[in-house]
Amino acid sequence: MRHYENLVIVKPTLTEEETKNSIAAIEEILTANGAEIIARDVMGIRKLAYPIEKNERGFFQVIYYTMEPASIVEVERRFRINEELLRFVTIKYDSKREVKAWNELVEKTQKKAEAAAARTEAAAAAAAAPVAAPEEEATPKAAVETEAPATEAPATEAPATEAPATETTEA
Repeated sequence: MRHYENLVIVKPTLTEEETKNSIAAIEEILTANGAEIIARDVMGIRKLAYPIEKNERGFFQVIYYTMEPASIVEVERRFRINEELLRFVTIKYDSKREVKAWNELVEKTQKKAEAAAARTEAAAAAAAAPVAAPEEEATPKAAVETEAPATEAPATEAPATEAPATETTEA
């Protein structure tokens, strides 16, 4: 099994649901050809460096996976047929150093996904929590005694002064 990374750019004219279906179809192509998807990095809609098929923007997603090298030809053939893809690039990680870099990228992507899930979960919990009504005072207003004004003036502290910092300059 070799380590691979695919960057796919989906047309921005698709609705959110169509984009999700397109990405799911891409992942299905990979898994049908024996890939084990390790991580996904959804980058969202971004501006392209140059227009592709009159599109100034595209939906970017990076998929990290492992699969047998013989299956890559079929995967890329099916990607070329897919009309919803503007561009794709497949990167193979071969050497030990490249595999180490791939593992670091996967780790970073997984941490980013976990943090995003935690933020989403916290936002959902905050939205679902009922708004607490302000509590009524425990003692009735008639039972509260009024205090007489203080006859002494409050003591004020003298402002603290700091010694000026001395700077030495060497010529």
